[in-house]
Amino acid sequence: MADYQHFSQQRPHMRKAPRTPERQHPQGATRQHAGARRQHAAPNRTATPRPAAARRPKQRRSLLPIVAGVLVLVTLAGAGFGIYTLLSNVLGNGGDAPAADAGDNVIIEDAASAGPGDIVIGLNGDEDTYVLVGEDYLEAGAYATEPVDGLLNSQIKICGEVDTSKPGDYTVTYTVDDSRGHTATAERRVHVVDEMDTMEGGMPILMYHYIYADDAPPEDISTNHMAASDFEEQLAYLAENDFYFPSYPEIKAFIEGTHSLPANSIALTFDDGEYGFLSVGIPLLEKYQIPATSFIICVDADARQKIIDHRSPYVSFQSHGYDLHKPGGSIGHGGVISALSKDEIIADLKQAQEVLGTTEAFAYPFGDVTDDARQAVDEAGILCAFTTKNSWAHVGDDVRSLPRVRMSGGTSLEGFIGSIS
Repeated sequence: MADYQHFSQQRPHMRKAPRTPERQHPQGATRQHAGARRQHAAPNRTATPRPAAARRPKQRRSLLPIVAGVLVLVTLAGAGFGIYTLLSNVLGNGGDAPAADAGDNVIIEDAASAGPGDIVIGLNGDEDTYVLVGEDYLEAGAYATEPVDGLLNSQIKICGEVDTSKPGDYTVTYTVDDSRGHTATAERRVHVVDEMDTMEGGMPILMYHYIYADDAPPEDISTNHMAASDFEEQLAYLAENDFYFPSYPEIKAFIEGTHSLPANSIALTFDDGEYGFLSVGIPLLEKYQIPATSFIICVDADARQKIIDHRSPYVSFQSHGYDLHKPGGSIGHGGVISALSKDEIIADLKQAQEVLGTTEAFAYPFGDVTDDARQAVDEAGILCAFTTKNSWAHVGDDVRSLPRVRMSGGTSLEGFIGSIS
């Protein structure tokens, strides 16, 4: 079904638009019901399936072998409206492998012989992307990591066609090879629709910090710490009510007033790359198959290793600065960023990008921001930057210093729902 489905409660910030009739996918099948959704299996982790009735009605990613070794070259055929054929960098070495199930979306080639150190590839944003007819399709790209080769983001090849001049369902494919000839592929389904319920005025971008196992609370527990059971309850709510998780290109364009987002759009972010989140939070995101961002302090000696060890199709690692997460400034919470020049901040942001291999987002350490910092974000090519101001992000806000909704430990499910409604 090309028309985006939402839960029945209508909220003040959403505009109600007439729905279109149910459409067929190109293969003649409607969108999968929740019970038909595949369960992702991450390397070295066990994901516990939920009952079919509690799953999002979206077909998610699984890991299976494919046939590798085919190189396809495409060209960019359009911009804005019209048909797109998308190209990233050229593939690495191909290899031989058994054929895959045609319906599977994320694949690791020759997984049985490769062992636990396989490529993990994930999409930026929601794998079911929705675009109104006449608006631009905003390609968000993907990310990939492999323990021997490290980050493979720059080697991902993108191809597919999206015609935004008329309703229809399209597929964009992301493929990457490692140096040993293993191949990973992911797919994004793009639904161009006549009408949909849309977000109006703004959207919630959630700011979390630390997640801990209920039976092992930290000694220095604070409101920044959230129990895994509370976090899981929130994820279950988002999954059961079919929330939409836009990419940073979509968020930027929405805030700037040039792009529509489906109703129930939301983004999840986690500051500091803390081990509780990495070891407890990420498996829960994988269980409910909800994408999120982890902001990493890149000066940490283990920053790159964190990305490799905790690689996930549902977590994009973005910048918390290189060496900005320390005191020394004179505004806000006293972070050092206010003591630095624009050029010094740019140098720090670019050094962090070298560690991460990503440029989409940045979270200001301690939430402190200056005019020089905003300009540095621009010049470093970052799409969206976030403070710690506790608010929804609204249309017309500065995308270089967006607020977020603070998620605190001990918040009831009713309180969580109220903060995102």
